[in-house]
Amino acid sequence: MADLDELRAFLAIVEHGSAKAAADATGLPRSTLRRRIDALEQRLGAPLLWADPRGTRLSPKGRLMVEEAQAMLAAYASLLERARRAGRGPEE
Repeated sequence: MADLDELRAFLAIVEHGSAKAAADATGLPRSTLRRRIDALEQRLGAPLLWADPRGTRLSPKGRLMVEEAQAMLAAYASLLERARRAGRGPEE
């Protein structure tokens, strides 16, 4: 199963069009983003992104993953927000 950092790296590159642009936007080193993408691609057994002279393109498997990855990260953010709003109460 992919970890959230791998999915964040994937979506950052997709959103910004290249690892360099994603690195600039996120403040993470390009090598870190690339390692995370490499790990995700290895886990899936297929490339998600292809290098192109004009930027980065999604592979067919990458196109399939974008919407689900976005939904997973949104669900995780929602979970954290709900837990934060719940505050601290008596433990059961």
